[in-house]
Amino acid sequence: MINVYKILEHKWFNLPKQLRFLLVGGFNTLFSYFLFLALTLIVNYNLSLFLTYFVCINLSIFTMRYYVFCAQGNWAEQYTKALSTYLGMVAVNYLALWLMIECWLWKVWVAQAVFTLISTFVIYQLHNRINFRT
Repeated sequence: MINVYKILEHKWFNLPKQLRFLLVGGFNTLFSYFLFLALTLIVNYNLSLFLTYFVCINLSIFTMRYYVFCAQGNWAEQYTKALSTYLGMVAVNYLALWLMIECWLWKVWVAQAVFTLISTFVIYQLHNRINFRT
């Protein structure tokens, strides 16, 4: 079983970084988005947004650091940078949702989907250039 994992890991890390980002980021994004939607059935979208980020930030940081950027070096420094990125993103996400939902009267699921698509490029650039620069 360990040999199978090593073979798969070797094949994985030979994929281009951008493809690994799309696969890992896609998983993280879908998980986060559907958690957000599920939580909106229970609480309002503001609380759902914060609960989702609270749960998903660490998942994203650890999977991006290891499976996408293969980052080496000071773990705590990279974690702090990535955490700062995600905290900034939650603030921008909160403002964007307020604008799209309260002012433009978009449905919650559409507003979060639009923000998620736009923020994907920003997150990749911040991780690649600052947080997990290798």
